[in-house]
Amino acid sequence: MSESRLAAQVCVLVEARSLDRAFDYAVPPELDSAAQPGSLVACSLGSRRVLGVVVSREPPTHTGRLASLLGIVDVPPIPPDLLDLVLWTAEYYRAPIASALRLALPPGAEGSLRERAAGGFELIAPSQGRMRLVVRPGTTPPSRPRHEQVLAGLGPGPMPAAELCRAVGTTMPTLRRMADEGIIALVRERAEVSAVDWLAEQAPDADVPPELSAGQERAVQRIESALGAGEALLLHGVTGSGKTEVYLRAIAAVRDRGQSAILLVPEISLTPQTVRRVRARFGERAAIWHSGLTGAERVAEYARVRKGAADVIVGARSAIFAPVPNLGLVIVDEEHDSSYKQDSTPRYDARRLAYERATRTVSAVVYGSATPRVETWHALEHVRLPERIDAVALPRIEVVDMRTQRAGPLSRPLERALRDACDRGEKAIVLLNRRGFSLMVLCRSCGWIARCPSCDVAMVLHRGSEAVVCHHCGHHSGVPSVCPECRSTDIARQGAGTEALEDAVATAVPKSRLVRMDAGTASGRGAVGRLLAEFSRPGPAILIGTQMVAKGHDLPDVTVAGVVGADAGLQRPDFRAEERTFSLIVQLAGRAGRRGEAAKVIVQAYEPRERSVELASEHDVAGFLDAELERRRGRGFPPFSHLVRLLVEGDDADQVVRVAAAIGQRVRQDNPELPVLGPAPQHRLRGRFRRSVIARAPRAAQASAALERAVAGVAATERQGLRIVIDVDPQDG
Repeated sequence: MSESRLAAQVCVLVEARSLDRAFDYAVPPELDSAAQPGSLVACSLGSRRVLGVVVSREPPTHTGRLASLLGIVDVPPIPPDLLDLVLWTAEYYRAPIASALRLALPPGAEGSLRERAAGGFELIAPSQGRMRLVVRPGTTPPSRPRHEQVLAGLGPGPMPAAELCRAVGTTMPTLRRMADEGIIALVRERAEVSAVDWLAEQAPDADVPPELSAGQERAVQRIESALGAGEALLLHGVTGSGKTEVYLRAIAAVRDRGQSAILLVPEISLTPQTVRRVRARFGERAAIWHSGLTGAERVAEYARVRKGAADVIVGARSAIFAPVPNLGLVIVDEEHDSSYKQDSTPRYDARRLAYERATRTVSAVVYGSATPRVETWHALEHVRLPERIDAVALPRIEVVDMRTQRAGPLSRPLERALRDACDRGEKAIVLLNRRGFSLMVLCRSCGWIARCPSCDVAMVLHRGSEAVVCHHCGHHSGVPSVCPECRSTDIARQGAGTEALEDAVATAVPKSRLVRMDAGTASGRGAVGRLLAEFSRPGPAILIGTQMVAKGHDLPDVTVAGVVGADAGLQRPDFRAEERTFSLIVQLAGRAGRRGEAAKVIVQAYEPRERSVELASEHDVAGFLDAELERRRGRGFPPFSHLVRLLVEGDDADQVVRVAAAIGQRVRQDNPELPVLGPAPQHRLRGRFRRSVIARAPRAAQASAALERAVAGVAATERQGLRIVIDVDPQDG
């Protein structure tokens, strides 16, 4: 055979821009049949032996002698449609190919390469997903507030180190230093191979599908007609209209065709009810897929999906990369939720990837929401569920003008409604999208504010530790009794978070059971399910929390819902601020009166006449979205354009400002037809200064290319030491 026949293009899994492309390798004849696109291979890179992925088998472009592949790695190959999706992701989101490929690799597939005596290679990870690092209390008392916070998050028993880091916002180096000091102990112990039932507390019993409403029946029929046709649909149903049952029927229909389905949910830890329903309906054929699983759990679920033992995958955004065979349906539940956008490289949006993957497999894709995004509303056919199950009425929404109310987080109407619900033995939910106790600590004499020394943002006072905390980097410090600027003792606390709201509700309704759900109480495995179970126990109860409490929970006996500071988000410099405010109000209102109970919703706002607040109080989703479309059309914002943001960050403020300004100027000079915003200042984050430049264009690739050319036009010596990141279709600006 000729050399052109026995060649492969391989992307090496090394994070370096100079290596961000496919390289030609010679394929030994004995590897020819195995080295197919998607296969993991061992190959040489200079003097190193590295892991790579075959991306094609085209004739080589290199005219000289080619290095040969060293062998095939004994892990399942990436399926063809998934490999194509990964390469598209790297190109569209301007991400290194290696970082995109890692999204589709089997769990533990990046251990050290070891050659087997029988030929080929295997990957040896330190734990192979079968061991975990566990934190246990030590014997030495804590010496700093940060150590106290770690121990408070740990409690008296052992806890996986990764879980503890997520729960309290710390890092492994911190835990290792504490272990060196004897404050904690770090121990490796064997992990269970399968433990996904933490999401449901116990394996759910099989359920009996309920009778469909007329609207649900029509929706299921329309989705079934889209199967096999590659159509994309918007399932727009009011809260409580039974969208989840429509999903389950559609999944059953695609399984009857011998195909698989992926159900994406925004954050799987916040949607335990959805997971329970899927597992109750499909049993062991349902797999759980998300980054919060342990290594052993990921290995077990990956194996079941890859061999076809599970054909229904429910998970967060990373589940779009599950290696499902014969995909026929992708569902994106609560498609309005911003958590579908990844905030680290590759900065992909799972909603867009759902469409791209469905297109490649001629699958149907369904986006569901009571408050869909403007982009989805504009682009897709609407399949409507206009009424709640059994024609239950939507709750009445009352808007309270907080300019006429006394100081404090609770207005008189909301306080009265909470008391009445308690007296009737019913339940209520109160949302305030700010955690902590006080939003800032300040000096009344000179105006000094306790700011994070690394992030230039106000730190938040937390009641339990009596410390101010930065919610960006985790920096802690004690609350000063004297102003460090003017030495005044007139130190005040301003603004209320969920902890202060909890105190106010406890004072106003002392007889009710209170349950708080925010990042401080709901970060451990299964925590959300336990909190919801506690709230659902018989008797009056009030659930207090951040936007977590509006995440599609189906809770009985909720007759009152309140939104505190409903219009606070309108102050953000974000063209999506009105859309998010509207969605938050409507989604929270949807938690009330779902079983036919007479319910009311109290919305507290300082600007009650704002369009998003007014239309939300009328449940007028179509009116809001149609008006928002026209507003964006006039300004050229998405969906009538694409935004691409370039972020420059570094330790030298002058260098960051200088390079960002040069990039912005070059984009304007080279592309006078493109609107360019910035460079705009961003608050310092973890000690690094930041500036952003945003380009707007009809196609994302046009704006991305313009920004990349501008970056390349700045001398490499000028850019040295800086981190420059491109974010395509950003969701927070």
